[in-house]
Amino acid sequence: MSYLDSVFSLAGKTVVVTGSTGGIGQAITLSLAEGGAKKVYALDINSDKVWPNKNIENYSLNLRHKDQINKFVDFINHRHTDGIDVLVNCAGVTFTNGFFEYSEEDWDTTYEVNLLAPYLLTRGLSRDMRNGSIINITSLNAELAFPNNPAYVTTKHGLKGLTKSLALELGYKNIRVNNIGPGYIKTEMTKKSWSNEKIHNERSKKTFLNRWGTPTDIAGAVLFLASDASSYITGQDIYVDGGWTAKGL
Repeated sequence: MSYLDSVFSLAGKTVVVTGSTGGIGQAITLSLAEGGAKKVYALDINSDKVWPNKNIENYSLNLRHKDQINKFVDFINHRHTDGIDVLVNCAGVTFTNGFFEYSEEDWDTTYEVNLLAPYLLTRGLSRDMRNGSIINITSLNAELAFPNNPAYVTTKHGLKGLTKSLALELGYKNIRVNNIGPGYIKTEMTKKSWSNEKIHNERSKKTFLNRWGTPTDIAGAVLFLASDASSYITGQDIYVDGGWTAKGL
Protein backbone atom coordinates (compact mmCIF):
# COMPACT_ATOMS: atom_id res chain seq x y z
CA MET A 1 0.00 0.00 0.00
CA SER A 2 1.36 3.42 -0.98
CA TYR A 3 1.76 6.29 1.46
CA LEU A 4 -1.25 8.12 0.01
CA ASP A 5 -3.38 4.99 0.17
CA SER A 6 -2.44 4.39 3.79
CA VAL A 7 -3.04 7.91 5.14
CA PHE A 8 -6.37 8.37 3.37
CA SER A 9 -7.64 4.83 3.99
CA LEU A 10 -10.46 4.24 6.46
CA ALA A 11 -9.83 0.50 6.56
CA GLY A 12 -11.05 -1.05 9.80
CA LYS A 13 -12.83 2.08 11.00
CA THR A 14 -16.34 2.27 12.43
CA VAL A 15 -18.30 5.37 11.46
CA VAL A 16 -21.59 7.01 12.46
CA VAL A 17 -23.28 9.57 10.17
CA THR A 18 -26.46 11.47 11.06
CA GLY A 19 -28.74 12.90 8.40
CA SER A 20 -27.56 10.18 6.06
CA THR A 21 -30.39 10.33 3.52
CA GLY A 22 -30.10 14.05 2.73
CA GLY A 23 -28.17 15.22 -0.29
CA ILE A 24 -24.96 15.97 1.61
CA GLY A 25 -25.47 13.11 4.06
CA GLN A 26 -25.78 10.52 1.29
CA ALA A 27 -22.57 11.67 -0.36
CA ILE A 28 -20.73 11.59 2.97
CA THR A 29 -22.05 8.13 3.88
CA LEU A 30 -21.09 6.65 0.53
CA SER A 31 -17.65 8.26 0.46
CA LEU A 32 -16.78 6.92 3.91
CA ALA A 33 -17.92 3.41 2.99
CA GLU A 34 -16.05 3.51 -0.32
CA GLY A 35 -13.04 4.88 1.55
CA GLY A 36 -12.75 1.52 3.27
CA ALA A 37 -14.70 1.87 6.52
CA LYS A 38 -15.67 -1.56 7.80
CA LYS A 39 -19.03 -0.28 9.09
CA VAL A 40 -20.94 2.94 8.49
CA TYR A 41 -24.08 3.46 10.57
CA ALA A 42 -26.43 5.60 8.49
CA LEU A 43 -28.75 7.43 10.86
CA ASP A 44 -31.89 9.19 9.74
CA ILE A 45 -35.54 9.52 10.63
CA ASN A 46 -36.24 7.37 7.55
CA SER A 47 -34.11 4.23 7.52
CA ASP A 48 -35.38 2.31 4.51
CA LYS A 49 -32.81 3.48 1.96
CA VAL A 50 -31.09 0.74 -0.03
CA TRP A 51 -27.35 1.42 -0.24
CA PRO A 52 -25.00 0.06 -2.92
CA ASN A 53 -22.36 -0.75 -0.28
CA LYS A 54 -22.85 -3.68 2.11
CA ASN A 55 -20.84 -1.97 4.84
CA ILE A 56 -23.58 0.63 5.35
CA GLU A 57 -26.19 -0.21 7.99
CA ASN A 58 -29.36 1.85 8.42
CA TYR A 59 -30.58 2.96 11.83
CA SER A 60 -33.84 4.83 12.33
CA LEU A 61 -33.46 7.73 14.74
CA ASN A 62 -35.44 10.88 15.44
CA LEU A 63 -32.89 13.35 16.77
CA ARG A 64 -35.60 15.33 18.57
CA HIS A 65 -36.06 12.49 21.05
CA LYS A 66 -33.41 12.11 23.74
CA ASP A 67 -34.57 8.60 24.59
CA GLN A 68 -33.90 7.46 21.02
CA ILE A 69 -30.45 9.06 21.08
CA ASN A 70 -29.63 7.37 24.39
CA LYS A 71 -30.87 4.03 23.07
CA PHE A 72 -28.63 4.32 20.02
CA VAL A 73 -25.62 5.28 22.15
CA ASP A 74 -26.19 2.22 24.34
CA PHE A 75 -26.51 0.04 21.24
CA ILE A 76 -23.23 1.27 19.77
CA ASN A 77 -21.29 1.17 23.03
CA HIS A 78 -22.45 -2.40 23.64
CA ARG A 79 -21.61 -3.54 20.11
CA HIS A 80 -18.32 -1.64 19.85
CA THR A 81 -16.73 -1.80 23.29
CA ASP A 82 -13.55 -0.12 22.06
CA GLY A 83 -15.53 2.81 20.71
CA ILE A 84 -16.19 4.08 17.22
CA ASP A 85 -13.60 5.88 15.11
CA VAL A 86 -15.53 8.62 13.33
CA LEU A 87 -18.71 10.58 14.11
CA VAL A 88 -20.19 12.92 11.50
CA ASN A 89 -22.95 15.18 12.81
CA CYS A 90 -24.55 16.07 9.50
CA ALA A 91 -28.29 16.25 10.26
CA GLY A 92 -29.84 19.67 10.17
CA VAL A 93 -33.18 21.42 9.74
CA THR A 94 -34.13 24.95 8.81
CA PHE A 95 -37.33 26.99 8.89
CA THR A 96 -37.58 30.32 7.11
CA ASN A 97 -39.39 33.20 8.76
CA GLY A 98 -38.78 36.66 10.13
CA PHE A 99 -37.61 37.11 13.72
CA PHE A 100 -40.97 38.32 15.06
CA GLU A 101 -42.93 35.70 13.12
CA TYR A 102 -40.67 32.76 14.05
CA SER A 103 -42.55 30.20 16.14
CA GLU A 104 -41.20 28.75 19.38
CA GLU A 105 -41.89 25.26 18.02
CA ASP A 106 -39.66 25.85 14.99
CA TRP A 107 -36.99 27.38 17.24
CA ASP A 108 -37.07 24.35 19.57
CA THR A 109 -36.94 21.86 16.69
CA THR A 110 -33.98 23.63 15.10
CA TYR A 111 -32.12 23.72 18.41
CA GLU A 112 -32.83 20.07 19.21
CA VAL A 113 -31.68 18.74 15.83
CA ASN A 114 -28.88 21.16 14.95
CA LEU A 115 -27.19 21.63 18.32
CA LEU A 116 -28.51 19.50 21.17
CA ALA A 117 -28.37 16.20 19.24
CA PRO A 118 -24.70 16.64 18.21
CA TYR A 119 -23.86 17.43 21.83
CA LEU A 120 -25.67 14.35 23.17
CA LEU A 121 -24.29 12.00 20.52
CA THR A 122 -20.75 13.27 20.95
CA ARG A 123 -20.94 12.98 24.73
CA GLY A 124 -22.27 9.44 24.55
CA LEU A 125 -20.08 8.09 21.76
CA SER A 126 -16.78 9.75 22.69
CA ARG A 127 -16.49 8.13 26.12
CA ASP A 128 -14.92 4.97 24.71
CA MET A 129 -13.39 6.61 21.64
CA ARG A 130 -9.63 6.82 21.25
CA ASN A 131 -7.69 8.35 18.36
CA GLY A 132 -10.93 9.31 16.66
CA SER A 133 -12.38 12.09 14.57
CA ILE A 134 -15.58 14.05 15.14
CA ILE A 135 -16.78 16.16 12.23
CA ASN A 136 -19.58 18.69 12.65
CA ILE A 137 -21.34 19.95 9.53
CA THR A 138 -22.29 23.56 10.11
CA SER A 139 -22.74 26.13 7.35
CA LEU A 140 -21.37 29.40 6.09
CA ASN A 141 -24.14 30.64 8.42
CA ALA A 142 -21.76 29.76 11.25
CA GLU A 143 -19.74 32.72 9.99
CA LEU A 144 -22.29 34.97 8.30
CA ALA A 145 -25.85 35.94 9.23
CA PHE A 146 -28.61 35.63 6.65
CA PRO A 147 -32.11 37.16 6.99
CA ASN A 148 -35.25 35.23 7.94
CA ASN A 149 -33.35 32.34 9.49
CA PRO A 150 -32.64 33.26 13.13
CA ALA A 151 -32.67 29.77 14.66
CA TYR A 152 -30.53 28.21 11.93
CA VAL A 153 -27.89 30.94 12.13
CA THR A 154 -27.88 30.73 15.93
CA THR A 155 -27.53 26.96 16.09
CA LYS A 156 -24.81 26.83 13.45
CA HIS A 157 -22.83 29.46 15.35
CA GLY A 158 -23.41 27.33 18.45
CA LEU A 159 -22.18 24.16 16.77
CA LYS A 160 -19.07 25.99 15.64
CA GLY A 161 -18.43 26.97 19.26
CA LEU A 162 -19.10 23.44 20.46
CA THR A 163 -16.56 22.17 17.94
CA LYS A 164 -13.81 24.29 19.45
CA SER A 165 -14.82 23.47 23.01
CA LEU A 166 -14.82 19.72 22.31
CA ALA A 167 -11.47 19.91 20.52
CA LEU A 168 -10.09 21.30 23.77
CA GLU A 169 -11.94 18.84 26.03
CA LEU A 170 -11.17 15.68 24.05
CA GLY A 171 -7.65 16.37 22.85
CA TYR A 172 -6.13 14.32 25.68
CA LYS A 173 -7.78 11.24 24.14
CA ASN A 174 -6.31 12.13 20.74
CA ILE A 175 -9.81 12.82 19.45
CA ARG A 176 -9.88 15.50 16.77
CA VAL A 177 -12.96 17.70 16.43
CA ASN A 178 -13.45 19.91 13.40
CA ASN A 179 -16.15 21.86 11.63
CA ILE A 180 -17.00 21.81 7.94
CA GLY A 181 -19.11 24.74 6.79
CA PRO A 182 -20.77 24.15 3.42
CA GLY A 183 -21.64 27.09 1.23
CA TYR A 184 -24.59 26.85 -1.13
CA ILE A 185 -24.76 23.23 -2.23
CA LYS A 186 -27.05 21.85 -4.91
CA THR A 187 -29.36 19.46 -3.07
CA GLU A 188 -33.07 18.76 -3.00
CA MET A 189 -33.36 21.05 0.05
CA THR A 190 -31.94 24.01 -1.87
CA LYS A 191 -33.63 23.24 -5.19
CA LYS A 192 -36.05 26.15 -4.86
CA SER A 193 -33.05 28.51 -4.93
CA TRP A 194 -30.70 26.92 -7.46
CA SER A 195 -33.51 26.20 -9.93
CA ASN A 196 -34.30 29.93 -9.97
CA GLU A 197 -31.94 31.40 -12.56
CA LYS A 198 -31.68 34.79 -10.89
CA ILE A 199 -30.92 33.41 -7.43
CA HIS A 200 -28.61 30.76 -8.88
CA ASN A 201 -26.53 33.38 -10.69
CA GLU A 202 -26.49 35.84 -7.78
CA ARG A 203 -25.16 33.23 -5.37
CA SER A 204 -22.70 31.82 -7.88
CA LYS A 205 -21.17 35.29 -8.20
CA LYS A 206 -20.65 35.40 -4.42
CA THR A 207 -17.94 32.75 -4.83
CA PHE A 208 -14.48 32.89 -6.39
CA LEU A 209 -15.32 29.83 -8.49
CA ASN A 210 -18.58 31.20 -9.88
CA ARG A 211 -20.61 28.08 -9.15
CA TRP A 212 -22.66 26.28 -6.54
CA GLY A 213 -21.09 23.38 -4.69
CA THR A 214 -22.07 19.73 -4.93
CA PRO A 215 -22.51 17.15 -2.16
CA THR A 216 -19.30 15.41 -3.27
CA ASP A 217 -17.40 18.64 -2.56
CA ILE A 218 -18.40 18.25 1.09
CA ALA A 219 -17.80 14.50 1.12
CA GLY A 220 -14.20 15.01 0.01
CA ALA A 221 -13.50 17.31 2.95
CA VAL A 222 -15.13 14.84 5.35
CA LEU A 223 -13.06 11.97 3.98
CA PHE A 224 -9.91 14.02 4.60
CA LEU A 225 -10.85 14.86 8.20
CA ALA A 226 -11.91 11.27 8.91
CA SER A 227 -8.57 9.89 7.75
CA ASP A 228 -5.08 9.93 9.24
CA ALA A 229 -4.13 12.53 6.63
CA SER A 230 -5.55 15.13 9.04
CA SER A 231 -3.99 13.68 12.20
CA TYR A 232 -2.68 17.08 13.40
CA ILE A 233 -5.79 19.10 12.60
CA THR A 234 -8.32 19.86 15.35
CA GLY A 235 -10.52 22.73 16.47
CA GLN A 236 -10.62 24.12 12.92
CA ASP A 237 -13.31 25.58 10.67
CA ILE A 238 -13.10 24.50 7.05
CA TYR A 239 -15.52 26.38 4.81
CA VAL A 240 -16.26 24.50 1.61
CA ASP A 241 -17.97 27.46 0.00
CA GLY A 242 -16.05 28.36 -3.15
CA GLY A 243 -14.48 31.29 -1.31
CA TRP A 244 -17.74 32.98 -0.27
CA THR A 245 -16.67 33.71 3.34
CA ALA A 246 -13.26 35.00 2.18
CA LYS A 247 -14.59 37.32 -0.49
CA GLY A 248 -14.54 41.05 0.12
CA LEU A 249 -16.17 43.73 -1.96
